[in-house]
Amino acid sequence: MSPQQRFSFRSGGELVDIVKRFGIHWQVAQISRGPLQGSISLQRRSDIAVLQLSTNQIITVLGARPSSITCIALERTNHLSDHAIRGESVTPFTIHGFTPSITESFFKISAGAEMTILMMGMHRFLRLIEMDPSSGLLDTINSNNSLTLVPALFQRLMNLLDPNQELPPADLLDALLVECFSRDARFQSQGVTLSTRAALMRDLLAWGLEHSDTPISLDQLTSTLFASRSSIIQACRETFGVGPTTLLKQIRLHEVHQTLSDPNRSTHLNGQASVGIIAELHGFKSPNHFARDYRLMFGELPRKTLQRARAA
Repeated sequence: MSPQQRFSFRSGGELVDIVKRFGIHWQVAQISRGPLQGSISLQRRSDIAVLQLSTNQIITVLGARPSSITCIALERTNHLSDHAIRGESVTPFTIHGFTPSITESFFKISAGAEMTILMMGMHRFLRLIEMDPSSGLLDTINSNNSLTLVPALFQRLMNLLDPNQELPPADLLDALLVECFSRDARFQSQGVTLSTRAALMRDLLAWGLEHSDTPISLDQLTSTLFASRSSIIQACRETFGVGPTTLLKQIRLHEVHQTLSDPNRSTHLNGQASVGIIAELHGFKSPNHFARDYRLMFGELPRKTLQRARAA
């Protein structure tokens, strides 16, 4: 068994860099305003890995998921007000993400959340599912992506996956998973296929993360996403709590923050480390408006971020 790897992060970019060390490829956007403080840990052995993610801000994650593994995610703190799996809200005592056909991660985490993700080989997981004597459970997990457990069973699974303890013995974990996925389990189908709204927001977020140096108008967005203004605005406000142009501006602000926080990265941009030049490279033309928006987002002026990075 490998020792637990634990890291802290203060930006979405730092989280992306950390999970790359684990062999995980995510894109991360912070949704709520304020300085981000989070931690992530990973324990693994040959058959399973357990990832623990906590954050003081709302963040959204996009990423590819290898077809060779399955993921079973649960929220430890019941901070579910802003939680969403594949665009769908989360109810207490549920586990998510196990549908074999899903090949991407798309989830939103509430501020104050502590999310645990169990990762195991798909073949091993399917062998457990095939132990169902009715032979109908495989069809069920192919058409459902969430499972509500009775509170006592949810607590047992949460205790077994405690990030502060050693990974559980394989036979003990297998037995509990078989119990969780019994024929009496309450499955929920939402999230297997993205809803129209969720797919639109996934595409919006992906565009923003891939073009974090490019401002875009709402009219341009309608052409890019092949959706109406009203559809984009309504879906974005319902999903992220802000309008689409605000969301994309926040993503650009985070890219500036990441650059200012990393002296090596900022120095490589045109050979400069100037706040104004870095801001302009990410589409911010008005220094005053940029400084105001940056302070609202991160609780400090951009020059303070750069000064702290240089002093580190």
